[in-house]
Amino acid sequence: MNIDQLLFDKKLRPTKARIAVLNVLAQTNSALSHSEILDKLPPQKEFDRVTIYRVLDWLTKYQLIHKISAGNRAWKFQLSSPPLQKIVSASNKASLFANPSHAHAHLLCRQCGSVTCVHEVAPKFTQQVLDKYHVESIDIHFKGLCQECAAVNSRQDSA
Repeated sequence: MNIDQLLFDKKLRPTKARIAVLNVLAQTNSALSHSEILDKLPPQKEFDRVTIYRVLDWLTKYQLIHKISAGNRAWKFQLSSPPLQKIVSASNKASLFANPSHAHAHLLCRQCGSVTCVHEVAPKFTQQVLDKYHVESIDIHFKGLCQECAAVNSRQDSA
């Protein structure tokens, strides 16, 4: 399934900017900031900073992507449910969470700022907690060094 079809199946209007942003996010393994997304887009007048902010908000609203707090008041964005084909089926499942695709942890590299989703780590709540509170999203962050930064630091320490 391609991105145009994904939007069509969800009865959402596929605009040039929405498709372009989803393509950028589909081609990366880690979350990207607004400016990183903008840098990867082809230079076109439709892709100005404000338009991309609006597109990111719209994609978040319809749960095609999710926002990740990267610390220092920065946000990064990633597809809600990799691979892209799973987004449609995941959105149709009943869940206790408003956004079930965002109920997982994130690895944040303190050196390069990369953010990676970890779907293998998910919170568990008792029914008693869920009866008292409607969970909309969950932020679990593991902070440390990504593989590349750890390797660079290791080489520097041994020199």
